Amino acid sequence: MVNKKNVIVILTLLMSFLLPIAFAQEEVPYGPWVDEIRFESGFEEPILFEKLKNGEMHLYVKDWTDVELLEQIKESPDLGYSTSFGLFYELTSNPVGPEFDNGEFNPFSNRKIREALNMLVDRDYIVDELMKGLAKPKILPIVSAFPDYGRIAETGVLLESKYKLNPEKAKEIIFEELEKMGAVNVGGKWQYKGEDITLKMLIRTEDQRLEIGDYVSDLMEDLGFETDRMYRTSAEAAPLWLFGEPADGEWHMYTGGWISTVISRDDADVFAYMYTDMGLPFPLYMAYENDPKFYEAARKLDSGDWDTWEERMELMHLCSNLALEDSGRVFLVDQLSPFVKREDVELAFDLSGGFANPIWAYTVRLKDQVGGVLTAGSAEILVQPWNPEAGTNWLYDMIVQRAIFETEALYNPYTGLPMPLRFESATMEVEKGVPTSSSSDWLSLSFVDKVEVPTDAWSKWDVTKKEFINVSPGTTAKCKVAINYGDVIGKLKYHDGEIMNMADWLINMIIDFEQADPESAIYDESSVPEFESEMGPMKGMRIVSEHPLIIEYYTDYITREAEFIWDFVSDRVGINTPRFPSGPWTKHAIGIMAEEKGLLAFSADKAEELNIEWMNYLGGASTAILDDMLDEAIETNYVPFGDFVKSYLTDEEISTGYQKLRDWWDEKGHVIVGSGPFYLDQVDFVGHSAVVKAFRDYDYKADRWSALAEPPIPESSVDIPENILPGLGSVIDYTISYQGSPYPNDKIELTKF
Repeated sequence: MVNKKNVIVILTLLMSFLLPIAFAQEEVPYGPWVDEIRFESGFEEPILFEKLKNGEMHLYVKDWTDVELLEQIKESPDLGYSTSFGLFYELTSNPVGPEFDNGEFNPFSNRKIREALNMLVDRDYIVDELMKGLAKPKILPIVSAFPDYGRIAETGVLLESKYKLNPEKAKEIIFEELEKMGAVNVGGKWQYKGEDITLKMLIRTEDQRLEIGDYVSDLMEDLGFETDRMYRTSAEAAPLWLFGEPADGEWHMYTGGWISTVISRDDADVFAYMYTDMGLPFPLYMAYENDPKFYEAARKLDSGDWDTWEERMELMHLCSNLALEDSGRVFLVDQLSPFVKREDVELAFDLSGGFANPIWAYTVRLKDQVGGVLTAGSAEILVQPWNPEAGTNWLYDMIVQRAIFETEALYNPYTGLPMPLRFESATMEVEKGVPTSSSSDWLSLSFVDKVEVPTDAWSKWDVTKKEFINVSPGTTAKCKVAINYGDVIGKLKYHDGEIMNMADWLINMIIDFEQADPESAIYDESSVPEFESEMGPMKGMRIVSEHPLIIEYYTDYITREAEFIWDFVSDRVGINTPRFPSGPWTKHAIGIMAEEKGLLAFSADKAEELNIEWMNYLGGASTAILDDMLDEAIETNYVPFGDFVKSYLTDEEISTGYQKLRDWWDEKGHVIVGSGPFYLDQVDFVGHSAVVKAFRDYDYKADRWSALAEPPIPESSVDIPENILPGLGSVIDYTISYQGSPYPNDKIELTKF
């Protein structure tokens, strides 16, 4: 018998399907279509439904969870929704133990107990009863709607069979391991050193994770544990599971939720990100200890450290198996996530991330209208501190940030491919034999016998001498990527009126080296694993010209689609900040000065370690310190990192840059400065609300991305016989079309059965 759900098709959507939308040019403003967006939070979905229905709110940027209300939304002529596939839920375990520093017992420090949880949890029950059908079971960290899941589908099926629901087997393993760890079962209750074992279950309350947390807590109690059900919002939970010290024992398990904000065409880095200290610079990640075989395989995938596609796929299959043995996270479901808006709102919607892809801010519009004020609702806003290096990574914050800050590229909401936003073109020379190709017209790809790294390219930053070190003669790389960013130096304007200069780029490059070097005054141990992983493949870089700005990158990182070699060198080398400057260098400088003095820390991990404030550019105790730093910087013409950066600036540029930042702070009450289509006008960090307004000095007009407003989603059907006999031929009819026409065969990557 054949299960139709096991037919997997991966598509590369044709951008030529997108038809340009014409507007009278005099009606199209610079910047966004709308004048203002007001972000509000803290409303329950029944209240949100009423606000959306009566026009008090225009869209809800978080996924909708109330299934009964969703039925009313479907029936309402004023409301509509789109479905994304990039949200997923999991169980995060505290890996420290077997004892916390407070002497309490932690069963989840045992890898075999974590692994057994996969057989204990009934994912079908979660899908059918708790998610009301708006999900599908999930066992791997890769989203099942993404290409890499299709590529490793056979491994996924085998793992689903290996870890299928088997409570008795799970119980047997867990009980055996608990006894090995010194726990004792007394009358059906587990004890450790004479005390009942109580599991602190950190349960999120804003969505279905409330029910999931209760369900898993019930399972734990059935095994003989006591549970302390700690119900928390994201803002309340994060200081415990993400930013707190795991060894303190404040939690055992957390109901985690994640989103891939764009369609991911390459998920090779997901194992390093989800299971190892290469993921994020936070205390939880620093506590991960992995099987060396798993760690090395994850590192290779994260760094693109492989030679052939076959080797890459072997690593993907290996990591999939070892990830389940580790199970630092036990994945539960991939969501089918509705995102709701009023019908009079137009915008591009990401098939993976919904409104999380920044494309929404570049395309959002009140239908047939220029200008106007939008109100956007969210579960929370301003969850954690904002700073330019290691601030918040919460989606609720990033949805606002992505309207304010820019990176080099936007990612097509229907294909996941990069599209030039702040660069014009790229050329790539790749060593012959490297398995890569390109499907983008902005990228020129050629193959050469050898890629030599020029001796005037920079290989690393010398923290002591405060200068870049050139590469050694004879250094080679697998790839050379030259990116033309256009004539931005001296022309691109930031929100505070400052004009982009080379210092903005150089500080972005240097700060990652400084944070990863123990000799630096801003050394941050938590930044080291990610830095080493991502810098490992890099052989050098050099600035070819400033007008236009052209930068060459030399790397051994490879992947099948050349666009994502570009993505690696342009975006991820700056490990906490994208390569394209998120704002003027002055904004970074005051934070660097505060950390050099030991007053504040960019990262939560370092702040916890030194018992100082986690740097926040929006509010709290940080602002008084940063205000003092700005005054001192103005008085001294302070420039970080010695004379090297200062050599790219005149004294007038230094003083003018700081004065513009001071004027902005005095006017707006914060130092959040970017170059995006919106600027942050009002912020209430305590009240969790914000207002962004149109930046009319923006370089591009609002219709630049209008062609993306209508998703080119193909239609498909499959006709499979009820029975297929081994050894005999059989025909499976698969039909795929777009707007009534056959979908081109050369745009279908693979079909798996």
